[in-house]
Amino acid sequence: MGVSTDPPGGPTAQAGGIPPGVGDLDATPPRLGRGLDGLARWGSRGVHFAPIRHHSPACALALRALLDEVRPGVVLVEGPQEYAAVLTALQDPRTVPPVAVLSVDGSRAAFYPLAEFSPEWVALRWAGEHAATVEFIDQSYRHATDDDADPGTRTLQEEHHLARSAAIAALAARLGCRDHDEVWEHLFEDRADDDLTRWRPFFADVLAWAALARLEASREALDSDGTHAREAVMAGVLARHVDGPTPVVVVTGAFHTLALLEVLEATPEAAWVLDHAAANAPESSTDACWLIRYDFTRLDALRGYGAGMPSPGFWQRAWAARLAGDGPRAFATSVVLDVVAGLRDAGEPLGTAQATSAAEQVLRLAQLRNRSWPGRTDTLDGLLSTLAKDDTGMSGALGQAVAAVFASSAMGDVPPGLSSPPLVAKARGGASKRRFDVGDAQPKRISLDTERSPRHRSRREFLAMMRFIGSGFARQVGGADLVTGTGLGQFVEQWEYAWTPLVEMSLIEASTVGPTLDALVAARVRERLANPDATSEALTALVAELLVMGRPDHVPEVCRRLDPRLADSATLGSVVASLHGLVGLLAGGGRLDIGDLRPQLEGLVERGLATVAYLLPGLAGLDRADSGAAVEALIGLRDLIGRLDDPAGVAGVARQLARLRHEPIAPPEIRGCLVGLAAVDGSLTPDQVTQLAAAHLAPGVDPEQVADFLLGLLRAAPDLVLHDPDLVATVSAALVALDEPDFLAILPDLRRAFTYLKPTETHRLAEQIARLTGVAAYEIDVVLRVDPDLVAIAQAIERDLVAGLIRDGLVDWVAS
Repeated sequence: MGVSTDPPGGPTAQAGGIPPGVGDLDATPPRLGRGLDGLARWGSRGVHFAPIRHHSPACALALRALLDEVRPGVVLVEGPQEYAAVLTALQDPRTVPPVAVLSVDGSRAAFYPLAEFSPEWVALRWAGEHAATVEFIDQSYRHATDDDADPGTRTLQEEHHLARSAAIAALAARLGCRDHDEVWEHLFEDRADDDLTRWRPFFADVLAWAALARLEASREALDSDGTHAREAVMAGVLARHVDGPTPVVVVTGAFHTLALLEVLEATPEAAWVLDHAAANAPESSTDACWLIRYDFTRLDALRGYGAGMPSPGFWQRAWAARLAGDGPRAFATSVVLDVVAGLRDAGEPLGTAQATSAAEQVLRLAQLRNRSWPGRTDTLDGLLSTLAKDDTGMSGALGQAVAAVFASSAMGDVPPGLSSPPLVAKARGGASKRRFDVGDAQPKRISLDTERSPRHRSRREFLAMMRFIGSGFARQVGGADLVTGTGLGQFVEQWEYAWTPLVEMSLIEASTVGPTLDALVAARVRERLANPDATSEALTALVAELLVMGRPDHVPEVCRRLDPRLADSATLGSVVASLHGLVGLLAGGGRLDIGDLRPQLEGLVERGLATVAYLLPGLAGLDRADSGAAVEALIGLRDLIGRLDDPAGVAGVARQLARLRHEPIAPPEIRGCLVGLAAVDGSLTPDQVTQLAAAHLAPGVDPEQVADFLLGLLRAAPDLVLHDPDLVATVSAALVALDEPDFLAILPDLRRAFTYLKPTETHRLAEQIARLTGVAAYEIDVVLRVDPDLVAIAQAIERDLVAGLIRDGLVDWVAS
């Protein structure tokens, strides 16, 4: 190759073939030699191959030089053939990268991203500006393998063969590079400007580089992953243009170029590709694809993206600097200054001298490594060695400042009506109208006072609607949440939102369900109502969601479905949870526009309370295993009653609670809970509470029932035993009366019961019991009998800890 292939700092190698010393590739392999000869031969016939690495500024600059020189009439680009449908949008001057073509096939989806420095973008725009024919030549996305791929991360430009190549890894070791990305930088991205304009030797070198991986791949592997099938489609399109009247430029990933040349040259290896031709006959493609905005964060190979260069924000700057004619020094200085500015914004007191030192370090590292331009690794190493303050490296403020420069979250632009369905434009327009920032994909948090600000309420309604339709645009992260019923005492609602490519993908997929936001909301409501297993809680949550997003027109139908669910519910907890939700909506005040729905919602609450009264007697027949859930529901019911403005509506419920409290067959945990609830609301006097407790804790009672009663009592009213000495004495006497085996048997349950007290309350209770029993309080609070072996181990650990603190100069941390 015509670049340095010696370790950084060594002499520059002479051009020619594969770098020496890489496995068995000391000389150019015959297959690669034929490929390089074919590259030159077909170029002389007007068929110019441009083997590229996706999203490589160096390849983009060399390709631009190629296009300007040969001025082709046909440009063939690797990409699914159905992308012809978005070619007009791609070539529209108003489209600004980064953008991506989104392919959708049923439940699968994948991105084909394009940055300003992507070679494919350069080819598409050049062809549009010079009236050249463009044809996408890859197979349709629906034929792609890996059906289980994650649509959020899948790309149609994967380069896994290059990343896994043993030969490229060996080359990295020889050159002192950390990975295949740094090898690529060293050999291609960091060349001088003049070297990049000499596109013939440049693309010959790229072909040789990709051959390191291609020659390792077996026929079986390339058959199984679909590579040969894709190349058969590409070769079929290419065959139609090789004898045309105008020059042709073929832009594909470098890994495929050797195979396409072998098909044209009819080498023995061509059969590997041509055997797939019959199964990939040309066909008219109607596969769905859309052009959407994209961002550098998701284009970053360091974050899991399967193709292209890591740190795309850095390469965008390098591309712009090359086009503007800036030199390496100006480029390195601008990058360093922006990182330093980010550190200063984070509170780091950096001066001009430190910024200058960092820029010089970057340039000297590039020079030491025989690079004409400072690359990404040079820049990162220079910043780390001059600006990092400790061993946290890039994980602190420096890492955040570098990320902001190297992987900007700014998004591209696709003018409305060009390619995306109207739903995307409507949603984006609605967000912009309400002053949400959709200019980048960075998550943002906002606080909304929906009680006092109509504008804030409108913003909340839009966020909630976007959440409801499943766009992924917004989520509530704190504050008053009227859907879950939490934080209702707070004044504000905390939301987080971000307009990302995944949002546009979700909206495109959803557009097949509803073409407008209103239609999509209606469709989502119908989906929820069509679920025969929808519980009263789920339907109540749906009512809340509709009101929170300002869509009350759908609420009456949901309430009609909810009414019988409340009446037929088999569990007290479900009904109580639903009623909590409905009462919260009625108490929403200015946060919600309930309008004429109030009578309907109040009717649901009234009928729900009747269901509660009907279900309460059934608790008497519950098994012990189901008592815990019933107690939780009873406590929720107590809280619900406290929220109701009309106590007359709970008269029937109160009567059933009183009857259940005296029901002898009711589980002890439920009876204990009911006693505690009655004590708190004043239905029972302290003396009555003590009498009931004494009856349930009398000598001879099953110890398990004793523990269950106390568990229910303390769950319902944990502080009751702290303020009633007679009750404490009753409980203490019941426990003292137990023999040791019975006491030990219920000890785990007793411990669980007393966990409902705070540590300070536990201590106060211990003091009361100590006075009753004549035992020192500390003997109740702590465990005195400890295994001596465990004590010895603990003491040894403590001695080591103290010695370590003293050794590290932390004497003040050692207690006297």
